[in-house]
Amino acid sequence: MRKFDMAAAWDDARQLMRSYTALTVAIAAVFLFLPALAFAWLGPTPVAPTDGMGLDQMVRVYEQNLVQSLAPRIGVALAALIGTAAILRLWLARGGVSVGESLAFALTLFPTLIAIELLTSLVFALGLLLLIVPGLYLIGRLAVTVPAAIDRGIRNPIEAIRTSWRLTDDNGWGIFFFLLLVTIVIGIVSIIAGVVTMSLFGAETGAGRIVTGLVGAAFIAAGSFVSLAVSAAVYRQLAAEGAAGVFE
Repeated sequence: MRKFDMAAAWDDARQLMRSYTALTVAIAAVFLFLPALAFAWLGPTPVAPTDGMGLDQMVRVYEQNLVQSLAPRIGVALAALIGTAAILRLWLARGGVSVGESLAFALTLFPTLIAIELLTSLVFALGLLLLIVPGLYLIGRLAVTVPAAIDRGIRNPIEAIRTSWRLTDDNGWGIFFFLLLVTIVIGIVSIIAGVVTMSLFGAETGAGRIVTGLVGAAFIAAGSFVSLAVSAAVYRQLAAEGAAGVFE
């Protein structure tokens, strides 16, 4: 099993983000950016905790916000799942694939992708309950489940998980820390952009909500796009198994 190379994976992720630019950006705009923007502009306004609230009251406010936003959040997540699959199909396909073909493929694999998301989320949750460390390790081991399913057309979610487990053998921690580093950078940039936007325009007024929603959705889409390229690059490196030029 080849050793995971963070620098090579990042270089490949950058190359992926530059390839199929018009096609992948169009898909990202429709399935990643627009749903997030619709949620920011049209979704329920969260109830803000007030001064003097006790812990029980704050928990109830959190639960209320969670319940009222659950349905639209699920819709945004499902749209993002279709976009994710279509973009990965464009990046990982050996031959030329059109946007229509990639979207059609994403729809045929949609039930499998939902099952993968549910199963991996359950596995992560169980791992985190076991003193956190196992859950973090599992993030690295299951990181290429979706790319593997899309590249190989795997319909069985269990088989997709097994494929990721096999490909990431002896590289779980290296992949986890690579993903963590990328996530931290994306998070810091997003927080800075959000703070600057809110300080300039606010978030309560109509104009402020429009601008902050626009900026927030843009960073959500951009962050998802980068994370997607990183996961694809990790998969490409591990799946190559030393065969130069397989993905060229």
